[in-house]
Amino acid sequence: MRRDSTLVKYTDGQFIQSRGDSKPGISIVRSGAANAGIIGMDGSVSMTTLLGPGQSFGEFTIFTELPRTHDVTAVGETEIYQMTATRFTRLYDNEPQLSRALLKTALMRSHILLEMLDAIRRLPIRERAARILQSMSHTAGNPNKLECRQSELAYTLGVSRISLNRGLKQLAELKLIELGYGEIRIPRPALLSDWVANHCNPAPLAS
Repeated sequence: MRRDSTLVKYTDGQFIQSRGDSKPGISIVRSGAANAGIIGMDGSVSMTTLLGPGQSFGEFTIFTELPRTHDVTAVGETEIYQMTATRFTRLYDNEPQLSRALLKTALMRSHILLEMLDAIRRLPIRERAARILQSMSHTAGNPNKLECRQSELAYTLGVSRISLNRGLKQLAELKLIELGYGEIRIPRPALLSDWVANHCNPAPLAS
């Protein structure tokens, strides 16, 4: 895919794509990270996910002919492989393993979305925050550090920044996370995952 793509470099905060863009194509993070969300009319940001190296976005613009639904900005110095719809379609037709990889990615994202919707509707703020941090750590590239603002996270969860801060401090007291300026560190991702499994799931999933 690298051979058929154009490598584009972005600076911190620079827009990679905007909600409503109609140009079809796929984007793959090579280095750095990309923050996907929706910027409201009042300037508020509803953050959806943080994408790290190897993560892709924009696939649905090729298969559904729909405009892009999210604003995506660079987090730090970021490099993105950009591939046009024409080049991607040709590669897709010739590489059957690519379709299986994309299907797996799409199904995983659907699973994470359903988990997040459940958390928002059912869980207290502390557990809600833990669940979304765990989900974000799976896609961020660096599972030990998430670069995000508490105000954006609070808007995404539908709670006040004060309420979120209280929940995050409770998670920090449990040694599950560490709070920093513009970032949340997860020193032991496995410990957070175990805590989420024990405190956030309605029932264990059958294996």
